[in-house]
Amino acid sequence: MITFEAVTKRYPDGTVAVDCLDLEVPAGQTMVLVGPSGCGKTTSLRMINRLIEPTQGTIRLDGTDIAARNPAQLRRGIGYVIQQTGLFPHRTVEDNIATVPVLTGWPRRKARERARELLTLVGLDQGLARRYPHQLSGGQQQRVGVARALAADPPVLLMDEPFSAVDPIVRAALQDQLLSLQAELRKTIVLVTHDIEEAIKVGDLVALFRPHGKLAQLAPPEELLAAPADDYVAGFVGFDRGIRRLSFVRTAGLALGTGPVLPADATVAKALAAGEPWILITDPRSGTPRGWADAVKLAALPGDAPLGQAAAWPLGHTFTVGADSLRAALDAAVLSPAGQAVGVDGDGRVLGVATFDQLRAAIQAADAADLPDAAVAADAAGTAAVAAGGREVPRT
Repeated sequence: MITFEAVTKRYPDGTVAVDCLDLEVPAGQTMVLVGPSGCGKTTSLRMINRLIEPTQGTIRLDGTDIAARNPAQLRRGIGYVIQQTGLFPHRTVEDNIATVPVLTGWPRRKARERARELLTLVGLDQGLARRYPHQLSGGQQQRVGVARALAADPPVLLMDEPFSAVDPIVRAALQDQLLSLQAELRKTIVLVTHDIEEAIKVGDLVALFRPHGKLAQLAPPEELLAAPADDYVAGFVGFDRGIRRLSFVRTAGLALGTGPVLPADATVAKALAAGEPWILITDPRSGTPRGWADAVKLAALPGDAPLGQAAAWPLGHTFTVGADSLRAALDAAVLSPAGQAVGVDGDGRVLGVATFDQLRAAIQAADAADLPDAAVAADAAGTAAVAAGGREVPRT
């Protein structure tokens, strides 16, 4: 959909922002441009809609040289989302969203109907349509900005650090919303960020830039994590890339144990007979987890007492088998007082627990099946082993 052919941007003072960039953005995919400040990623993005004109080279949109297009018409056919949204403060939400359709000749009534449809699409209540931007939260404003960019149904969406001005919780929700929208709409998206975690989460492809717009590596997120092209890429991705790569490995097929799992109406004697240092107590009716019981403390209770009378440690969190990743399972094990991850189904019912040994085996199996760089999973397995061996379980 978008191609850069030997594109250079040189400013009059001699500064080279982008130097002979060759890049191809496939149709219907999200490409994330990431790199240190001043590396040329935003300049590259803005050259696509001619907010910045390249000094040399050619940028093609669907095979056509954008230099041959009228800049205003070009921009009306490209969605554009920026940091802090750039909403018009004197216009209502629906009129902000309807801006481009009205400019391209839509009747105002039709444009406003489209705006209300898009409010629902980006997860906002249509009751916000008549409000002004200052009456919305930062996250709501950012969603309106996305809706405005989608209003004329453009094939291409440019996003310049769209979520960097909101808090981490809202940011994560907006990233999830973008993934949901992209799964439905399949736009060609170019997104700029300085956050490698965001790039890995939302990108189908990640283009990591060196200074002056030099491309260090272009790869799917899992490949970038598994096989960095050089030390520069490895350093930018981070030392914990092995753990991050686990985000791409599902927990379907993960071996789970049920030995330490008992309902709250089971007796203490039965729990102790299991021979486990920790017992996961579940609700007898729903099968959902209540918490972990320490076998040492259970031994002080009468054998015929129900487990529900025992003091239970909080779980930390669970993971959904098949839906969540091995990274989520490993995190659940690290946060668990028992050092075991609790796997549940879609309704929250306990399916079993995974020890560090079981997680390590799953990591090694994923490495053997999928990864070009065996050292990555070994690093991740080593991390799991260190966590299992060096972690002190609190006993108060």
